[in-house]
Amino acid sequence: MKSGSRNMIVFYGSQTGTAEEFAARLAKEATRYGMKAMVADPEECEMEDLPKLQEIENSLAVFCVATYGEGDPTDNAQEFFEWLNGGDADLSGLRYAVFGLGNKTYEHYNKVGIELDAKLEQLGAERVFELGIGDDDEK
Repeated sequence: MKSGSRNMIVFYGSQTGTAEEFAARLAKEATRYGMKAMVADPEECEMEDLPKLQEIENSLAVFCVATYGEGDPTDNAQEFFEWLNGGDADLSGLRYAVFGLGNKTYEHYNKVGIELDAKLEQLGAERVFELGIGDDDEK
């Protein structure tokens, strides 16, 4: 029995462009392995429709998120985080992975990625890969 193609959408929370660039590279790499992949800015998406993603067979949501300022989401991810923390989202069946981008020299190192990973699980989503932590200080 042949399974359907794998579908991945890579959302990014980026202030300076690093997370957006990383998301694009990840999506491009996924296509090399036969996946259908696209990059999405949460600010330009109806994130309330995120639960519908699980209706697509073999789908995966990947979140590449940077931590900004005093441990805050980036400007383009602010509304998404407000919606997640609103308390009424049900993400049961959504398969996801989170990669946080940060710099360990900052006080709130990867806070947004860590909190997003925990929040998605709390809302019923299924983690398919452990939280990834990127450190810009390690060049």
